[in-house]
Amino acid sequence: MAYVMELDEFKAAGRIGAYVGMGGEIDPWPSLLAEELCVALPVVKPHGDLEFVIPEGPLQPGPYGTSQPNRGERVPPECLDAVLVPLVAADRRGNRLGHGAGYYDRTFAFRLGQPAPPALIGIAHSFQVVPLPEPRPWDVPLDIIVTELGILRPEPPIGED
Repeated sequence: MAYVMELDEFKAAGRIGAYVGMGGEIDPWPSLLAEELCVALPVVKPHGDLEFVIPEGPLQPGPYGTSQPNRGERVPPECLDAVLVPLVAADRRGNRLGHGAGYYDRTFAFRLGQPAPPALIGIAHSFQVVPLPEPRPWDVPLDIIVTELGILRPEPPIGED
């Protein structure tokens, strides 16, 4: 998490979206809680996207083994300044594979072809940065990938600014 905390995009963020790690994911929640930042956690909605909530009170078990707020202030995804995104794998172009349900892609679809905010920051172990197949049209790329080895800023595809 030290590299994440060094990012200008993170330092400037007023409202941060994050997650509670599960199943081998890097868990940013304890570090963020210790820093007393304004952090909203995802709540899985029945219609297939995420709602971000600044927790008030303890977290509750959610679907798929997640932990999520039961109550708190709701923050629309487009009002977040930076979002820490879990992943199974990512490539050096910023393409990401999650757990396959498409929650983050649906939630941040408004970012397709549009620059941050929010800055989408993938957190990974270095071994998770691997070549991936070409992305699908609905895949929302990451702006930054952070591993224990450092910070990777994907280059835009040729022909884009």
